[in-house]
Amino acid sequence: MNNFRKKSMIFLASVSAAVLSGTTIGYIYPAGGQAGKTIQVIVGGQALWPIRDIVVSGGGVKLLKLQNAPGTFYPGCWEQNQWVREYMRQVYSGKLNQPRRINKQFGVWRYSRFHEELDHLDPLMLSLACKGIFERPNSLQASPAIGQKLVLTLQIAPDAKPGAREFRLIGSSGNLRSTNPMRFYIGKVPEFREQNYQMPPLKRLPVTFTVPSVINGQIEPGEVDHFKFKLKKGETVNFQLKGRDLNPFIGDGVPGNFQPVLEIRDEKGRSLAFADDNYFDPDPVLEFTAPADALYTLEIRDALYRGREDFVYRIDAARGKYKRSAITAPAMDIPEICEHAAAGKKLRPPVMISGTIPAPGAEKIFTFQAVKGKKIVAEIFARRLGSPLDSILKIYDPDGREIAVNDDFERPNVGYNMQHVDSFICFTPAKDGVYTVKVADTAETGGRDHQFFLRIDRPRPGFQVYLVPSAPWISLDTGTDVFKVVMEKFDGFDREISLELKKAENITISGISSIPGGASESIIGFSSYWTRKLKPVYPELWAVSGKLRIPVKGADAAMQAFAYTHYVPAERIMMFRIWIHGNGDRFKFPPKFNFRVPLKRGGSFKVNVNYAPFKSHFKPAAEFTLPEAPEGVTLKTVKKGNTYQLIFTAAKNAPAVTANKAVRVKYTFDYKHRDGSIRKSVSNFHMPVLRISVR
Repeated sequence: MNNFRKKSMIFLASVSAAVLSGTTIGYIYPAGGQAGKTIQVIVGGQALWPIRDIVVSGGGVKLLKLQNAPGTFYPGCWEQNQWVREYMRQVYSGKLNQPRRINKQFGVWRYSRFHEELDHLDPLMLSLACKGIFERPNSLQASPAIGQKLVLTLQIAPDAKPGAREFRLIGSSGNLRSTNPMRFYIGKVPEFREQNYQMPPLKRLPVTFTVPSVINGQIEPGEVDHFKFKLKKGETVNFQLKGRDLNPFIGDGVPGNFQPVLEIRDEKGRSLAFADDNYFDPDPVLEFTAPADALYTLEIRDALYRGREDFVYRIDAARGKYKRSAITAPAMDIPEICEHAAAGKKLRPPVMISGTIPAPGAEKIFTFQAVKGKKIVAEIFARRLGSPLDSILKIYDPDGREIAVNDDFERPNVGYNMQHVDSFICFTPAKDGVYTVKVADTAETGGRDHQFFLRIDRPRPGFQVYLVPSAPWISLDTGTDVFKVVMEKFDGFDREISLELKKAENITISGISSIPGGASESIIGFSSYWTRKLKPVYPELWAVSGKLRIPVKGADAAMQAFAYTHYVPAERIMMFRIWIHGNGDRFKFPPKFNFRVPLKRGGSFKVNVNYAPFKSHFKPAAEFTLPEAPEGVTLKTVKKGNTYQLIFTAAKNAPAVTANKAVRVKYTFDYKHRDGSIRKSVSNFHMPVLRISVR
């Protein structure tokens, strides 16, 4: 160990991992830009002080400038309040001299760099400072998740590929790490945004836009945004709003997402068109045909007149009628047939049937040949693919008796879809013959958009594994960092899944490297060793079971409406190594230990942990605990010299279980400070992940 590491250990051990783990993005405004343009965007979030750069998937976006922006700031005394307001008025009127200060008192008159330099701020920064000065903070609207702001100047390349990107902030301050990803769009048409905050008593004026274009804005509490556009009689335009698409889950809001409303008014204020959703999607689509040559107003608001800075929207304004994209079949290597070709035929599984419920109350009927004792799966793909169909499936045997029915099939909360309304049936035919399946809409709605794919097939047990978060931070030489893995299982899959990490440089899986069979959630541990290059790592993480070898996807946990946890998939997994030494490398399991803890009810299992003393640590002590221990399982520790014996015990009535768990260590020691005093240090870390089974 070199001198630099020795000198750094004690200091870095005291850094709180909780502080580091709080760097997140709450919103980006505007959430996109036009290719070939240089734009300014506001990023709201928390713990943004170490941010140094950005990562945008697909390339073509460059960070030119990063500024810490003024947040909500209300002066602390009447004199400062009056001074800073007068200063702002002078700046808006073109005067650049600071007004005379009155009764400046240390400790009462709060220092703010933004208030001292109002005449040097660019227009966007000035508007943010103005808002902080003239709007008194509303504690009911305050949210730590969006309490800090950055203003980024971005250059978008002319050849940047249009479409949705994944946008992350990258932090440094001695440790490289990433925020959660947010969607960021690149387009080819002109972009408009609402006017910046105006100093009272001035109000924002409507912005006039042209079609085609993109319109950007934010909805504040109770606010209604207005944009103007001209059309000639008979011209048709459509507006597609992205709101929930940009920020799908709002943790402290009910409902847990932005509920935007679009409305068009004529010059007399009369409502001509209205939309508050797009079938099941709260992001509305509005079509409008102009009744006359005129200037029209597009209004945007929240359905409940809520609002906050993270109620960001982006509207695609295009000519012509809105064309809903057709759904595409899931990639399953199954022969596909359209409903017309399938009608009246005795189908032989496997087969994927494409169809539509064309009208309210309609149903589609198909027949298929089945063999006694061989399981059959009937599954609908509709809502998951963007169709408004709320399906119901019914199976009839050769005698015409209904033997199975399913409306909704519950699935993990992975992705943007919150409505698990696609149907699934797995049954075993009691005899050979021709069986019938009926597909309908349980809400008795229908139309050309109510498309579906019906899979009639043998069971194909499979899975998809998600690593949470999608960009984990892994401490150097600090033991094991533990992360969640979430499983989405198909067709009754319940086997063990092995995990393989590749192209991860010096990052390894720490402890057990598989997920127990039957688990829907589990944990995995990673460790990293010393390196001076704290650059992002783009690893390959594979999930393997039998002949199945599936790449693990990254996902990030998001809360909706104070209660419900969802997992939002990311485009790729990134890993970051951070330098927080917690002395986890001083504690080791025996080299031949296989990280498995087999327990019989009423029995125990013992394993040693070897401690390597460090000369500068006095009175070292370690406390071992088992967080979220399986029911009936306890852990106690016996210390013998530099060895700690961990004793796991299962109660006589402990339920059978197999689970991945990680022992947590609280390590304390005294050390001699450079001033000669004796001080105490405390660090916490995990041991490698164990497989605990009770039988």
